[in-house]
Amino acid sequence: MNSLIPEVCGIAVALSIDAMVVSCCWSATRQRVTAGDVLKFAVVFGFFQALMPVGGWLAGAAFSSVINAWDHWAAFGLLAIVAANMFKEGFSSENKEDDTLKSGDDARDSDISLLTLLTLAVATSLDALAVGFSFALADYPIVWPAALIGIICFALTAAAVLLGRTLSEKAARHGGRLSIFGGLILLAIGVKILIEHGVFA
Repeated sequence: MNSLIPEVCGIAVALSIDAMVVSCCWSATRQRVTAGDVLKFAVVFGFFQALMPVGGWLAGAAFSSVINAWDHWAAFGLLAIVAANMFKEGFSSENKEDDTLKSGDDARDSDISLLTLLTLAVATSLDALAVGFSFALADYPIVWPAALIGIICFALTAAAVLLGRTLSEKAARHGGRLSIFGGLILLAIGVKILIEHGVFA
């Protein structure tokens, strides 16, 4: 077990990168980020990063070819949908008057929907299925590694949301551009996932 801890920690950090980028981009587009937002992002992203390896491990090697055939396209599609929404919000914000941007009804002050948050969490955690498969093939345990992956993702996601909040305080009047930029980041992550799965090879 002890020999696996550094490897699992490295895997956890690698799996958390996309979640961190998405979380940071979202919070950077908000004029107000609460402690509840930080906790919500950390819990949801951490939960799915822990859940997916367990699902992959339980499915086992027998179904790996089936899952590998569509998981990257599912991730790309989910990220593309959220990116499109961010583009729409970004261009809408860019077209508003300054007094509208300052009003309490500003969309950038609104809470993220649970559906959007779940979509982002699933899309950024699908690669963790492969981790579960690899652990099953290597006859490794899955309960404590999945828990450790979830805990690390929880902490890193919380830090990313806080970082985005700091950025938002310095760029509150550029939320529209940041939303567009965030959408581009999501698309880039989706394309990266396709490249890693050899779609363009």
